[in-house]
Amino acid sequence: MLSAIPLFSSSAPEPADRGFDACGAPDGGADPFDSLLARLRQEAAPFSALWEMTHACNLDCVMCYNAPLAEPELSTAEGLELLEQLAAAGVLRLTLSGGEILSRRDFFTLAARARALGFALTLKTNGTLITEPAADRLAALDPVQVDISLLGATEATFDAVAGSRNTLARVLRGVRLLQARGVRVKLNTLLLSLNVAERQQMVDLAQELGVVYEQVLKVSADDHGRDRAGQRQLSRQQMTAVYQADQTPFQPAARGASSRTCQVGLSSCVISPYGEVYPCIELRISAGNIRRQPFGEIWRTAPVLHELRARHTYGNLPECQVCPINGYCQGRCSGLAWKAHGDLYGADPTACRQAQARYEQQHPGQTAPQTPLQARAAYQATALPLPATGRRQPIQLLAA
Repeated sequence: MLSAIPLFSSSAPEPADRGFDACGAPDGGADPFDSLLARLRQEAAPFSALWEMTHACNLDCVMCYNAPLAEPELSTAEGLELLEQLAAAGVLRLTLSGGEILSRRDFFTLAARARALGFALTLKTNGTLITEPAADRLAALDPVQVDISLLGATEATFDAVAGSRNTLARVLRGVRLLQARGVRVKLNTLLLSLNVAERQQMVDLAQELGVVYEQVLKVSADDHGRDRAGQRQLSRQQMTAVYQADQTPFQPAARGASSRTCQVGLSSCVISPYGEVYPCIELRISAGNIRRQPFGEIWRTAPVLHELRARHTYGNLPECQVCPINGYCQGRCSGLAWKAHGDLYGADPTACRQAQARYEQQHPGQTAPQTPLQARAAYQATALPLPATGRRQPIQLLAA
């Protein structure tokens, strides 16, 4: 699973991709679907949910943010009850994710019930376990889309990222089995120092396959706050180069005090394998647990959701609202800010670097200004240490 900034879309004649998650600011415009989503967000209606069905996985990706707990995951009966509660609450779009969804033995039992309840299903899988029988059963679910990660254009690179062997060949087999059955596939690439040299090759491969495709930059700490892959995050210079190679149009945003950096808490949420309900993938502050409280009650009453709905705007982001390049920021994330320094309303260090990279792509030859977060960090790094008394003494000026 990826918290993402889109960089590239396939030119293949595919319908528009509707992600429905909380990442990103609203697009606006007169599109009827966007207008519907805006109304649902205004009413805090739970339109979309992502259920992490399991933390089990047959791969060991270097950037995986899952942190398995020493407790049982939701049982089949608990999963079926969760689906009933989501449907009763009005959820329309359901994403089933992992771990690896096909690692769960009752996956098709649960997914079939979700489809029978009328959810628009998106499935997230690494693709390596898709056999012909599995592809038949996945196609029978009639999903809106199946998301699969493309983490390299060569076996060596893909294997280095995924901690596996022959990964690319297995992924491509899974993609083609789904395509042969008319299933819409989207490929997602998290660009890392390990695979960025193959960026264009992956673009070419996606175009050859004729799939929807997205490349993203943001590396996340795991759910316990451990930075497993931070050293694999692209440098600012590499980010700038990626933006320069990308052909997606960009227009700096005009933001005011009521603008939001994302839609967290408004119409979507995440449910963990253990029943915890979170505002989003990155923000692991529990709103409640469906083993102890019905989903509908959690959605209506959870303090963290009310807090985010009421206050998660630029007017309450002291550093972001005065940032000289906030119009270039596409990925400020309250979850990553909270993981970095425990502040829901602080700046997100990765988003700051991305905004600088986007500024430099838009203004060739110019160096992007520092963000307030970076300026504060630089000051704290160079500030004189306090004396033993704990107080700094005034500087004595020499007499003229």
